[in-house]
Amino acid sequence: MNDRFFSDSVQYQAVLLNLEKNNGQLKCALCGKILVSKSECHFDHILAYAKGGKSSLDNCQILCSICNLSKSDKDMQDFLLEEKAKRFMAGENIEVDITSSQKNSSITNEKMTKERFDEIVSEFIKNKGDIKKVDFTRDKNGLPSVAYVTKYYGTMNELKLAFGIKPDVVWNRDDIWKCLVDYSKLNPDFKQADLVKANNLPSLPCVLSHFPEYKNFSDIKIALGLELNYELWSKEKVVEACKKYLKTNNKITQKDLKKENGLPTAKVIYNYFGTMQNFQKEIGSKVSKSREFISKEELVAETEKIVCKWGATFKSRNAFLDVFPYSLSVIMRRFGSFDSFIEQTNIKLINTKKAKYTKQEVDDSILMYLKEGNPIPTSAKQLSSLNLPSVSTIMRFYDNWKEPFIIFMKMLSFTSK
Repeated sequence: MNDRFFSDSVQYQAVLLNLEKNNGQLKCALCGKILVSKSECHFDHILAYAKGGKSSLDNCQILCSICNLSKSDKDMQDFLLEEKAKRFMAGENIEVDITSSQKNSSITNEKMTKERFDEIVSEFIKNKGDIKKVDFTRDKNGLPSVAYVTKYYGTMNELKLAFGIKPDVVWNRDDIWKCLVDYSKLNPDFKQADLVKANNLPSLPCVLSHFPEYKNFSDIKIALGLELNYELWSKEKVVEACKKYLKTNNKITQKDLKKENGLPTAKVIYNYFGTMQNFQKEIGSKVSKSREFISKEELVAETEKIVCKWGATFKSRNAFLDVFPYSLSVIMRRFGSFDSFIEQTNIKLINTKKAKYTKQEVDDSILMYLKEGNPIPTSAKQLSSLNLPSVSTIMRFYDNWKEPFIIFMKMLSFTSK
């Protein structure tokens, strides 16, 4: 792909920013002419591509055809200086102005005082009508760190009160139980996902913090007298199910502990037995090596055996771990990180997950996925297996993880007509 041209996702974001800046109208960044169709828009490099400018969102602007032809391959700053020089030589007075990059730099570098914090928060509330703690964690909102909420207001509720917003409910034990009882009477199929503000209910962490006698949502349902639509694992049931599994397998490892095998999760095992080794001994399984005694040298030796058998290149980290006899946690304990491990053992991965994405990278990966004819994922759990950014990464830039998929699917449908 020729990186001289802006990708579809960059063009889309540039249009969106232009519309937001100009109150819903699309305008040329230089002359202000209103643009009404894509054929009139020219996506231009602010720092000319010929001078090393990248085809990224922060280097993209929308121009009309006349301004684009006038600017040609000039750097934006050079072009503006040339225009100013022409006006000066024609006898016009030239004003002293501040470039947008200087303005942005001064905002970025300024000290975050309470006055400035209040100004930014006030502007956000004016546009959105409300503010939540999660809003301070999303890059797209341009809000200061959530640490300033604590510094200047102590809690989100205190901040909301200061800005005239009705604060969130402050729950106590009696009110929580009354709400749970009332809701369960109307909704016998009460699910953990129902514990949300929209249902006038507290979150699960809130409930458990006020009711320490309950360990999980299952305990709450039992206390409410509701039937469970899933199996509760007692220690006896765990042993029975695992011994049944062992009749056709000589060993149960952590990878085997899943519903489709008729087995409990690893969390259940650790709750009852403490370690995998204790669990394996009790049910008569072949015992895994204890991770405390696996040295770095042993891991390297095992890796060499894997390379001899399977080669040094694997599709993904999971593909490597599927044939490696030790868990990821063992590798992390000895090497500090999986990246350090594969670097020292010369393992190559075809697909690697980025630790952190920029918004453009998120958009590009989703667009590429959709352009290949793939459908919108039905569950957030699918993102990892599809080699897409995680839910938390997408929600740094969007209000929910499906939003960019829907936006780009509509965009692709429109451009294909």
